[in-house]
Amino acid sequence: MMGCEFKTQVKLDYIQDFEMMFERMKIDRPREAAVYYATLVMDCPKEFSDFLKTAEDLANITRRPLETGRASLLKNGLIAKVLFSHEADEDFGRESYLPVHPRAIWENIKDDLKSVIVEDTYRAIKHHLEEYSRCYTSNFKKYGIKLKRNGNVTLQYSGKWILYTALSNCLDENNNLKMQVGGERLFEEPFIKYFKKFLDLDTKIQLIVDTKDSINAAKELKKTYGDNLDIRYFSEEISGTIRNYVFGKEMAVNGIKILPEKSIEPSYVGTAYVNLEDIEVLNDKFNSLWDMAKPLK
Repeated sequence: MMGCEFKTQVKLDYIQDFEMMFERMKIDRPREAAVYYATLVMDCPKEFSDFLKTAEDLANITRRPLETGRASLLKNGLIAKVLFSHEADEDFGRESYLPVHPRAIWENIKDDLKSVIVEDTYRAIKHHLEEYSRCYTSNFKKYGIKLKRNGNVTLQYSGKWILYTALSNCLDENNNLKMQVGGERLFEEPFIKYFKKFLDLDTKIQLIVDTKDSINAAKELKKTYGDNLDIRYFSEEISGTIRNYVFGKEMAVNGIKILPEKSIEPSYVGTAYVNLEDIEVLNDKFNSLWDMAKPLK
């Protein structure tokens, strides 16, 4: 019995949309990255050969450039690599990556993009976003990790990926956000730009800062967003490289930094949870740290 031939939902217009966005975001190899990202969002193939077929048919892109595009997406926080899953109903396949929500990318780049493209093109991308979002939700479910309320998944991801994921969650649910960060340059560009978007959504944020180096920047941010932002801090020695993120009651991520601070992008291995009991455990751990930390005045 012959297997079903893979059929893509990707169109050349979709590739061009993401290529324009990635160029403005200064992503390396924007076309190759756009092909991989669009295919992942629209089709969610489980084999690299299916990504490659779409790349060759629509964009004349071969294996090595496509792999380079994938690596660029991972480095820039637009995808996370699945290492393994536990008690999950979903088969992640051999080519297993989780993209950030297309709408989070759009919210990040739309104002910049509008200044350099014609109005018709801008409206077309905005219209396509509905289809991207539909396919994303169908393939990666509500929380973007393919899981509903059972199991967990362990990932390799960058600092930007977790911020994009938090932004998407806040856009959908307007959830309160609890974050524990260290020296990840949260108060520097481009991270501070993403972080301000949460605050502009009127999202309530509890932030634990694990280093004294960021205190002055944190104070400036609190002056502007004091009603939505509550910051506490303690020395980095207390919590080491552990990082926790709790998105309301929807999802939680517990991670550890695996690359030194001098790297171009911080890299992490962490586990994402959607089970309500697991989320409550991590929420309690965050609250315990919160009680130990010093309020920022």
